[in-house]
Amino acid sequence: MFFALWPSSAVATELATVGRVLHEICGGHCTRSETIHLTLAFLGEVEVERVDDLLNLAGQVRVHAFSLNLTRLGWWPRNRIVWAAPEKAPVELVRLTDELRHYLGCAGVSFDAKPFVPHITLLRKGHCQDHPLPSVDVKWHAEDFVLVRSVSSKSGAAYEVVGRWPLLLGDKFSSVGSEAG
Repeated sequence: MFFALWPSSAVATELATVGRVLHEICGGHCTRSETIHLTLAFLGEVEVERVDDLLNLAGQVRVHAFSLNLTRLGWWPRNRIVWAAPEKAPVELVRLTDELRHYLGCAGVSFDAKPFVPHITLLRKGHCQDHPLPSVDVKWHAEDFVLVRSVSSKSGAAYEVVGRWPLLLGDKFSSVGSEAG
């Protein structure tokens, strides 16, 4: 299970298109449009009896909605992931992740505590070492976050949204990823 930002279908389609362009350059396997997301906190295996705790703690998060301006593409050679990211994480994205981690810790729920590096995986098993990556400019307005369960099947992993929580609306927004963070 994991907490994530889940894009609108229009943003997911736009990111999947970028993924197909990257596939032409780097090879590998494109992330399916319906599974594109930005992980906020990876939980791993969660006991069924703890799911209600997760649903309750997520409801305590109070962070304003924000916009991501995805302007960076990159490649991690070790795990061969090709990704899109903001130049700098909006302050609200960092707050969202920090609050989730705080509540998870208070509830005794284990999670991957590695430093948060906001990115959207667009391609797996890519090889981009000898290829310059194109420019990108995808705008994503985050108005909610979700809890997701990964379900394995013959055709690969499918994601099931278990819970969804709105971010606060108002006139306080970090409108682009290159601002405060």
